[in-house]
This record gives sequence, structure tokens and C-alpha cells, in this order.
Amino acid sequence: MTSPESTAPEPEWDVSVLGRPVVLTVPDHLGHDPDALVALAAVAVRHRYEESSSSKIISYLAHTGVVALETPSAVFELREQRDGWRLVRSSGEPEPNELAAAAWIRAHRLARERAESAPAIRPDGLP
Repeated sequence: MTSPESTAPEPEWDVSVLGRPVVLTVPDHLGHDPDALVALAAVAVRHRYEESSSSKIISYLAHTGVVALETPSAVFELREQRDGWRLVRSSGEPEPNELAAAAWIRAHRLARERAESAPAIRPDGLP
């Protein structure tokens, strides 16, 4: 239970970028001079099953306001989880504002969960 003076834990990233949510279109083949975010998105899609390498890229994309990647064959939502970031296959047309709202809620929920599971530190700095 929180006291009136305490504040809710904040997400570990600047969720204000979700005010301008982006759905990136990722082609099967990149041209000679692709946009940097699209090139990163293509790498994330290619390596989506290799969590260690793709999580950092997906995190970077999300921190710029990207909420989904749309390829010719699938749509992937960027999802924050307790242990990193994942691409989650989605169905239908991506709705940027709905995805941004869900990401905002998820970021705040995860911040609260992380705070609740963190070891308590006493005023003397000892656990």
C-alpha cells in the first residue's frame, strides 16, 4: 500500500514518445539507402527468435515511438516484458493509438511490478 506522499514508480523509458506512435513498414528487401529505423526493424524481424540480439534493437525502436512493424506477410507489435522486449505477431491492421495506449499501460504496470519485487533497502543502505 502506498502513502499519499509516495509516487507511483515510473517506467524505465520515456513513454512520452507514445504520443506520436509509429507503425513502420518493413519491406522484404531493403533498397540501397534504407531509412535507419527501417533497417533496424528489418534486423529485428529477421532475428526475432534470437531474444538476446533482437531485444536491444526492439527496445531502441520502441524508445523512438515505434509500436508495430508491418511486413508484407505479418504485423508485429513491440511488447515490453519483464525480461526484455519481444516482437509479438498480431492480426489485422495495426492501430497506432491503441497500441500506444497498451504500451503505456504495460510500461507503468511493469514499473510497478519491478518496484514491488525489488528488495527493500533500509535507510542505512542495507537490504
